[in-house]
Amino acid sequence: MGNLCSDRDLPFHPARHSMIKEKVKTGIPGIDNMLEGGLIPGRPYVVSGTSGTGKTAVAMRFLLEGASAGEQVLYVAMDEPPNEVKANMESFGWDISAVYVFDATPDILSYDKTPVRDVSTERKVCTFKAIAPSIRRTSEKGPADITINTVQEILKQEMKVRKYTRIVIDSVTSLRRFYIRTSEEYLALQSFFRLLSDLGITAVLTVQLPEVPKPDAESLMARGEIRLHKWFDGKGLVRGVTVEKFRGSSHDATMRPLKLTAEGVSVRLTTPKKRGEVKKAEPVEQEPTPDAVQQTPPEEVKAPVEPAPVAPPAQDVSQPEPPPPDDNGTPGGGEAT
Repeated sequence: MGNLCSDRDLPFHPARHSMIKEKVKTGIPGIDNMLEGGLIPGRPYVVSGTSGTGKTAVAMRFLLEGASAGEQVLYVAMDEPPNEVKANMESFGWDISAVYVFDATPDILSYDKTPVRDVSTERKVCTFKAIAPSIRRTSEKGPADITINTVQEILKQEMKVRKYTRIVIDSVTSLRRFYIRTSEEYLALQSFFRLLSDLGITAVLTVQLPEVPKPDAESLMARGEIRLHKWFDGKGLVRGVTVEKFRGSSHDATMRPLKLTAEGVSVRLTTPKKRGEVKKAEPVEQEPTPDAVQQTPPEEVKAPVEPAPVAPPAQDVSQPEPPPPDDNGTPGGGEAT
């Protein structure tokens, strides 16, 4: 019997076997601070949240951080067409032209019976710079078939062409719901996460959470989870971010305020005010903020004003007027002694 603990048959990946010398920054200083420097390289992570919490923006910042350092980064679009993603990111003033993208969004299905073809034979990886403003049209030959096996094969082939260091799958929820054509759903997901780890890629997979949260398989399989939140506080929509888990490293477990502005994503290092709670958070020293992420100073919580003390009523300290003397000259009419 062979040694079950031996890794001699596994491919060598420096990111997995070497000591962790430097973490991978997400591009959002507040989140990097919560992760105590960033993500551990070569591992898959989940960015989860309900609709509208900013998952795609956080994931794209992660890719842009790598692209700005000259890394090869890949975005796999499964929810929104790449042209819409490009337009949305440009609204932040972000230039994502150097980011590679693979369009894995489904074709518009017709009622006609057409032969199904593998999507890898129809679509190729390109940069966002080459993406046209209009949506991709469905092939006249019929819709292309997309499965989790197809996506895995594309990733393995692409790693032979370009040595990607960062990959985003947006979203793994669509991958799970629409592209896994098998009853063994969890085994298929485990295989996908294992592939990402074996490739030695730092991967971020977005997960769409229901409005009523429940445990999901992706969060259990990922090495860490950054969860985005939103709620109404009576004045408007409020967003926050927490690190639900982060294996292999300590982290900040406190919820921090998150904002989506015209400049992108910003995270303040102060605790957001809960419903009905009036509390001043302890100040935390912040790292310098890049131009793409504008930090907002924490909201000032005014202390209650105590009423001024009320002075007691003034007392009458005047002396009473003495009575007139009697006939003997004694004041008050007393007897002389």
